[in-house]
Amino acid sequence: MTAKSQILAVTPRYRWRIRNQEADSESTQDCAADLFFLKRQRKLFGDKTPDPNQNLLQLLPEPQSFKDIAKATDRILRAMDCGEPITIFGDYDVDGTTSCAMLRRFFQEIGYPVDVYIPERLIEGYGLNPLGLRKIKDLGCKLVITVDNGISAVDACATANELGMDVIITDHHDLPPELPAAFAILNPKQRDCQFPFKMLAGVGVAFYLMVSLRAALKERNASRYGNINLRSYLDFVALGTIADLAPLDGVNHILCKTGLEVMLQEIRKGKRHGIAALLELTGWKSETGLIEAADVGFKLGPCLNAAGRLGTALASEEILSTEDPTRARELALFLSGENAERQRIERAIKEEAFAQIQELGSIPPALILHAEHWHPGVVGIVASRVLEKYYRPTLILGTLDGKIKGSGRSTHAFDLFAALNEVRDEFHAFGGHFHAIGLTVAADKFEWLRNYLISQATARILNEDTVQPLDIDGFLDLSAIDEIFLQRLAAFEPFGIENPRPKWMIAGAKVKLVKRIGKDLSHNHARILVGDGSGEMWLTAFQLAPQMESAFSSGMNINLVVEGKLSFYRGIKKAEFKIIDFTVGDLDGALTKKSLS
Repeated sequence: MTAKSQILAVTPRYRWRIRNQEADSESTQDCAADLFFLKRQRKLFGDKTPDPNQNLLQLLPEPQSFKDIAKATDRILRAMDCGEPITIFGDYDVDGTTSCAMLRRFFQEIGYPVDVYIPERLIEGYGLNPLGLRKIKDLGCKLVITVDNGISAVDACATANELGMDVIITDHHDLPPELPAAFAILNPKQRDCQFPFKMLAGVGVAFYLMVSLRAALKERNASRYGNINLRSYLDFVALGTIADLAPLDGVNHILCKTGLEVMLQEIRKGKRHGIAALLELTGWKSETGLIEAADVGFKLGPCLNAAGRLGTALASEEILSTEDPTRARELALFLSGENAERQRIERAIKEEAFAQIQELGSIPPALILHAEHWHPGVVGIVASRVLEKYYRPTLILGTLDGKIKGSGRSTHAFDLFAALNEVRDEFHAFGGHFHAIGLTVAADKFEWLRNYLISQATARILNEDTVQPLDIDGFLDLSAIDEIFLQRLAAFEPFGIENPRPKWMIAGAKVKLVKRIGKDLSHNHARILVGDGSGEMWLTAFQLAPQMESAFSSGMNINLVVEGKLSFYRGIKKAEFKIIDFTVGDLDGALTKKSLS
């Protein structure tokens, strides 16, 4: 086969979609860029266009619109007045542990220390549970505040009421058919909750309870509580929100943008010893001058999650709470080791899962995979890896105590939570949201579960939705994507879910030079010099070196989807671009024009 015929066989890895009908190839460069900036600003801030010098926190909604927040605040104040022990009941993921650490620090600052309880995943399972409540009751606790859990804890709240304990639930997960009989429930997804932003992470809900409590304390004694700086807690909110893959628009965008700034400021002040130690171990350099969402998602998050996945998450909460730099370093080394072990287990399960899929022959509309020995703390990550490769709704299940237990991840087009929520009575435990769920089911129901989910996916997923979409924000020439352009983009950091880093189409470019990079050239990473008539630019192409070398040798024009950002190395700022996908030939055949505004 000739080089030319090889390159002609190249098709996009994704299904390309133009975000706005107006942003087509006939638009001017300024029009495409300005249209993006206008729409993204509206998405992030709505009608409240911020002034460049304005404190973004002034745009946040007040806590009073939260259903039950006044009731919850009054109950906490009564507990403090009576000297009642208070326990924060957390979850073992980063959203849960950051919530616990944040509230522990806040209560210490106001002079009323609280206890933290995080269940062991393999013994108690997820969330508020009767076993944990009985342990807490034996220690004399009368008030429990959940963080990032509790909205489905009907049985646990019934147990709490029998034990004479009050439960305040702060949670963000989708609502079950029946709400627990808690003293108060803070969840913006409640139908009669007037809080305007529904997609807070659990740590965001906990932060708003903290805001309300601080306001009430200040009203009582302004001289004592007036100097508490709630802004200094926003690094916890950013860490939990980003790691939990919550959408980064609206209120979350403001909280996280400010929170990442706070995180860097606190580290430079010699505080946040745990976060600083973890960042150092994972390769972050302080001279970069910023902490990005990617540092949270790919460095901090996996280490903080690792302990809870394999056993207890108490170390993850402690590293966020400790003010002892020596202890922080010890915990960082421990969590780094736990993460390495988690990665080893994940690789083994992933290879076995891929082997099971290969044995199926054809790829079904949904993938439901099971092995008894698969670790229930790691199956969620493996489900994400299977989803990335095959782009089908996926359940990865192991066996624990004779029951099948696991996690699911889903595509953009299939509401996994809604599909399984219709039969939630079949499960011993079930919860989650559109893209991610957790469940426990009797061992003899595995075949039923497989057949049910495949039937639901067959009925609800269109053929075109079995290929992952790649949303493109507009057409630009290489000459239009310069450092000034990237500075404008940087105003919308942090990027993430619902606020993705923008991607741009470069049509009709020519590959002029290919240089493989990295210690191991077989990894197929390369630096590519491309030109489009308006200018030239070096781009990075991860795992695309052979295709780019073929394009270079054939001399054919290619169409690129790229994204860029400003990066810092040893204090020097530079523009950095990478290729996300590419194709050759007829551009219209690769595009699905669809308004996504």
